[in-house]
Amino acid sequence: MNDNISIKDISKQAGVSIATVSRVINKNGRYSEETEKRVMEIIKKNNYVPNLVAKGLRTQKMKNVGIIVPDITNEFFMKLVYEIEKNLFSEGYETFLCNTDEDEETERKRVRMMAMQNVCSLVYVSGCMSNIEQMIKDIPTVFIDRIPDETQGNYCMISSDNIQGGFIATKELMDCGCKNILLLTSRKKISAYSERFEGYVKALVQGGREADAIHVIYLDQVNYHSAYEAMTKLLDAEDFIYDGVFATSDWMALGCYNALTEHGYSIPEEVKLVGYDDISITQFNTVPITTVHQQIDIMGKTVVEQLLHILGGESALQEVVHVPVYLSVRESTRGRKMQKK
Repeated sequence: MNDNISIKDISKQAGVSIATVSRVINKNGRYSEETEKRVMEIIKKNNYVPNLVAKGLRTQKMKNVGIIVPDITNEFFMKLVYEIEKNLFSEGYETFLCNTDEDEETERKRVRMMAMQNVCSLVYVSGCMSNIEQMIKDIPTVFIDRIPDETQGNYCMISSDNIQGGFIATKELMDCGCKNILLLTSRKKISAYSERFEGYVKALVQGGREADAIHVIYLDQVNYHSAYEAMTKLLDAEDFIYDGVFATSDWMALGCYNALTEHGYSIPEEVKLVGYDDISITQFNTVPITTVHQQIDIMGKTVVEQLLHILGGESALQEVVHVPVYLSVRESTRGRKMQKK
């Protein structure tokens, strides 16, 4: 892949004029199907993204922001997009939303599409796609919630304090007397889940637990069904030794809850349970679930503030902005005599 390829280079490789390449990219004017195929193959091979953004910024005609999220049906991302859109609208910006369904190839196509549209900036919740920087090199970008590896340039990164979130979730279970604490988390290399795992380990170590106290189930998909199936399989296969479960998303916590109760376990009397995100349904579960609350309103406001700084010509912060989290304590750890935390 050539990171510095230009329209002129593409025209030479395709054996056509620069004007023809431009017509193919912009899908106007006359050109043959064979020419289009040849030009598009070169564009795809070299990961070329037309610099429409820079042109738009020069003419000061664009106030459109692209928002890319992995799963818009997830309440956390839904609320986050709402807060970002609300704050951007108040500043005179319109938004375009793309959903990637946690699929790397879909994510790549969505990023390319945004780059080729008249967006002046991106708010980007990355999955695990490689070569991100090349595709967004000309677009001011704020990464949120999931921080990509080895990204440089004029980008800002904003996330909840996931290490602290993992720590307080695990400490809650320890404070409630749990001796064997099971963690359910994502198998994918996503910063948010890696940091929650780090917080889990940190709490165990500070609590004087040995290395063999670390018990983890890694899931390919972070959702209700994956957690339910994994917990059911564990319950069916062996004597269940765990008296505490920390699921790194609320939907996983709900899957664990149903698997446990279907196997006759009482929550919180026999097994205590903590989730992450504080989505609405956790409050209305048969046994309301203790969960780590992410301050989505503050995250959304911070995203827009940093984006406006970058668009105003200021350099982006060269470190991650961590938004504090706190624990919403409910009956799944403390029973009906809940304690505020």
